[in-house]
Amino acid sequence: MTEYSDPILASIAQRLQDTDPGIRRVAVMDLVDSVDEAGVELLLQALSDEDEMVRLEAARVIDEFDPADMMDALVDALNAPDRNVRNAAAKALADLKDPDAAPALIAALKSDDAFVLASILRSLKQLCIQDARPYAIELLGHDDAGVRREAVGVLGYLQEIENLPQLKAVAKSDADPEVRRSAVGALVYATPDKVADTLIAAVSDDHWQVRCEAIRSLGRLKAKDAKGALIQAIGDKRWQVQEKAAEAIGMVGAIEGIPALGTCIDNPISNLRKTAVAALGELAHEDGLPFIRRALEDNDPDVRKLARWALERTASQGANTTP
Repeated sequence: MTEYSDPILASIAQRLQDTDPGIRRVAVMDLVDSVDEAGVELLLQALSDEDEMVRLEAARVIDEFDPADMMDALVDALNAPDRNVRNAAAKALADLKDPDAAPALIAALKSDDAFVLASILRSLKQLCIQDARPYAIELLGHDDAGVRREAVGVLGYLQEIENLPQLKAVAKSDADPEVRRSAVGALVYATPDKVADTLIAAVSDDHWQVRCEAIRSLGRLKAKDAKGALIQAIGDKRWQVQEKAAEAIGMVGAIEGIPALGTCIDNPISNLRKTAVAALGELAHEDGLPFIRRALEDNDPDVRKLARWALERTASQGANTTP
């Protein structure tokens, strides 16, 4: 164990070896009284403690340390022989969000530890560092899905047109559904003419969460070309996908989707009924009135409330709303 000249640190180091997690947790709290670089080693040790409460306390203490002191020590710890320490350092660096750490973080991307790589990429994502782009592109081919997902995040946060080909390729063909979902979500920074084709294709993805993300992105982009795909998605076997499709139909102004929304009014899932009624209100078209009026009799008060709003909104748009 490292010898500490500071009596506070020496005491903390001793107590962090105790078998009682309560004693170790109090020792971590005492690190606040010695927030200098010499205490970072002990903080890293606590961050990888086997007890969750000790780790949570260590995570809170990080904020008490000076970022500059923490950064140098944590970057060095990325190459520590103990994998737990490397992992803890990577997570702590991601939380610091210090632009000055970018060069060291990029240099540390040579690590062969997938968890560390993912944590570094997560930190670089939040910093929006242009120099990270080529490394993120290369890591899109990494064997670990977590690394690929974080590489997608780096490219998505940069919001550059040049990154669209890589993100679209991942959205279409990555083997991991969570990576595909992340790529689909990242495409929303572009204009519909550049990404709608990829997002529409993702509405038919094998995984329902990818389908949900694609539909959500199409709605946010108000992609008019997606109307047919969104209407078709109302027939999806997962109600969560149906709900996203109903919301998106309202967002893109797909009047053609009113009959499909009407099929949701009697669905046993109240969340889907609410979303469908809200979408009918967004469309505010007279063709939706029969479905809105039916929703006025719904057994869910939230659905009835939305139906009244939808009726009023449709009336404000000039439609005939006579009950």
